Amino acid sequence: MSDSETPSAKEQLTAHFEKSASAVRGYADQFESSYARPAMKTTSAYFDEYPITSTFVTIFASLTIFPVLTFIALSLFTILSLSFLALCCAFVVSSAVILFFLSILILCVITAFFASGFFTALAISTYLLWRFVTLVRSNGRDGLSSWAVETKTRFIRPKRREPSDESAVVVDMKEAPSEDILVGNVKQENS
Repeated sequence: MSDSETPSAKEQLTAHFEKSASAVRGYADQFESSYARPAMKTTSAYFDEYPITSTFVTIFASLTIFPVLTFIALSLFTILSLSFLALCCAFVVSSAVILFFLSILILCVITAFFASGFFTALAISTYLLWRFVTLVRSNGRDGLSSWAVETKTRFIRPKRREPSDESAVVVDMKEAPSEDILVGNVKQENS
């Protein structure tokens, strides 16, 4: 195609406008023939047959159209705004109730924590006192030392040593360490 055969932008817009205008005219003609003309004929016939009633209905409709439309608009506005307000209030109230229940839950958990600590200490103390009394009654003074050993082994765990990265082998030592030093180190490690 050459440049002279391609339509310009103005011609394209004009063609598009013509198509749109003819579509609108077609819909308007269909509305007029299907609804407007029959309504006008019925209204004209009704007005010819009942002039006073037709005049009253026309004036009444003209005077009440604005209040009716206002009522509908205000009713819809009221329904929508109260629904929005109700949703907001429901969200706020439910959040407040949930926070209230959460604070009760936190209080119960903290109380249970401290009560558990108290009852645990009470149970251990009661057990230790019972063992002390039974061991002292059965063994006399020796029961005190056996109670102390039993309590230490049962409730106090020895600290675990972590293996060190350093080597325990001594290299390039001119003299061997004396046996007393080695025995002393072993005793220190055991205690």
